[in-house]
Amino acid sequence: MLPRAAALPPGAAAAAGPGRRSPPPAGLAREPPPRDAEPRGGAMAQRGAEAAEEAAEGPEGGSRRWGAQHAGARELAELYSPGKRLQEWISVILCFSLICFNFYNLLFYVRLEHTPSVIVGIFAGVITADFLSGLFHWGADTWGSVELPIVGKAFIRPFREHHIDPTAITRHDFIETNGDNCFMTLVPLANMAYKFVSFSPEALYETCPWECYVFALIIFITMTNQIHKWSHTYFGLPRWVIFLQDWHIILPRKHHRIHHVSPHETYFCITTGWLNYPLEKIGFWRCLENIIQGVTGEKPRADDMKWAQKIK
Repeated sequence: MLPRAAALPPGAAAAAGPGRRSPPPAGLAREPPPRDAEPRGGAMAQRGAEAAEEAAEGPEGGSRRWGAQHAGARELAELYSPGKRLQEWISVILCFSLICFNFYNLLFYVRLEHTPSVIVGIFAGVITADFLSGLFHWGADTWGSVELPIVGKAFIRPFREHHIDPTAITRHDFIETNGDNCFMTLVPLANMAYKFVSFSPEALYETCPWECYVFALIIFITMTNQIHKWSHTYFGLPRWVIFLQDWHIILPRKHHRIHHVSPHETYFCITTGWLNYPLEKIGFWRCLENIIQGVTGEKPRADDMKWAQKIK
């Protein structure tokens, strides 16, 4: 269910004057330029799409500059440190090295009779990854603070920046975009690699379908933020990415824009987005928030709103 847009104050439509379009209600997402429209210039077209998306993100009132020039966005971007960059580089290198090693070994042990189990395992892995992306996204969006030791600047900061400057992610390179997700998959990847070098061939043959499930889960978790970045990119995407988005195999752009209507309280799953509607229908996130608020007294998204309201 979409959050309701704020109503226009009395007389706002008249204030627009004859021949002028009334401003849209605050919080109402505007449609980006059509995907098939031919941009007159790649960079200019992307900036135009970014401006439209940033305008859709603004808080109620719409008076503050939104996007990269927002005071909170500038401050959060400056917290990206050389140490954080080094952690991302190490995570990406280790992650993709272990992915290659484990994929080679999986191919070595998989057999034709495993096919039905492998197909089910891959599908279950994608579903699990979508749910975990939503759980982590909801947790980082809703709770915690940038001021928390270690995790605040390293992991919560990007979520605060993203709501203020939603297209900043499109200006991040591959390392910054995917470093944190690669970091989160290092332990299960290392555990899988350990099994391949220490378990017997018979044991590996028996557990191959399970390992395919775990591997699919890891791959989709690793690629979640890249998929998320694509959902904010309106021009220059490869045709195969657009195909996957159009068929909702990965997170579509219009689907994800539902989350970016302030106050960002729904549609948290960002791998495929398949679970967003059913979880919203049963009020899953709202129920969790009510329980946590009742137990701790903490208000959901308080830190997120604090950064959104920064003016200097």
